Amino acid sequence: MKAVYCPYCGGRTKRNGRTSSGSQRWRCTACGASTTVRYDDTAARLEEFLGWLLSKDSQAAMPGGGRSFRRRTAEFWEVWPMPVPDGELHRVLYVDGIWVARDLVVLI
Repeated sequence: MKAVYCPYCGGRTKRNGRTSSGSQRWRCTACGASTTVRYDDTAARLEEFLGWLLSKDSQAAMPGGGRSFRRRTAEFWEVWPMPVPDGELHRVLYVDGIWVARDLVVLI
């Protein structure tokens, strides 16, 4: 496990019990500040999302019917890749579709 440092003074911390939600609490030995550590797993969740997006697998075939996957990767559905402006004008048309019935798609 990586060493935990104080976000206020940069000093070393030691374990100091748990919070009411069960997270590990850390106390700085230098300034006495108490904090909890949250690990950033955004890169791992993005890799999981892109792995599914570029595969042929369906969400229904995932464990739990894909519900846990959708909850973990909800923030990445809002990402729209935008092209870098290069000074030239290009005509771009964004098209999206909503399935209304089995054989009926409404294009937006």
